[in-house]
Amino acid sequence: MKTSIDLPDELYRQVKAKSALEGKTVREVATSLFAAYAAGGVSPHPAADRAEQWLREFRAWGDALSREHPGSGMVDQLLRDRR
Repeated sequence: MKTSIDLPDELYRQVKAKSALEGKTVREVATSLFAAYAAGGVSPHPAADRAEQWLREFRAWGDALSREHPGSGMVDQLLRDRR
């Protein structure tokens, strides 16, 4: 399928230069990125994904801490202090 995508000029120049250094076409790079995205391996928002992962880990850590020290209120205090 043929399609058109409007990209910022500077981004396109960077991708074109890097792909040329790697011996690839921009089409090959775009196709591989689209395939990786469709397979779930690439996110359009990697920073948000890292933040969500950090939050899941923090919550798991807080749950474990609460189980180890019931009634201590440590998790509540950390959340209040925004640590």
